[in-house]
Amino acid sequence: MPRLAISFLALMFAFASVSSGAFAQTTPAQKSKMEQTSEKKMKNSEDPSSPAMQQAAAKQADCKKQAKAKKLTGSERKKFMADCTK
Repeated sequence: MPRLAISFLALMFAFASVSSGAFAQTTPAQKSKMEQTSEKKMKNSEDPSSPAMQQAAAKQADCKKQAKAKKLTGSERKKFMADCTK
């Protein structure tokens, strides 16, 4: 009798899991808002080889050199870099 009860419980658990969609895959229409937002950001980001991105990278490199020459560290360096890269 206990085997029958255990088998019955296992069968009920399996049925409940399948019917509730625990193993179902989501369709593209059901993507979470977070996934949609991250895909949107990836599409909107500029190409790393674009002239604007290359110019920004060059400016950041120049700011790093200036900060190193001034021997800035910690919060002073962080503030300097924020102001310099604007």
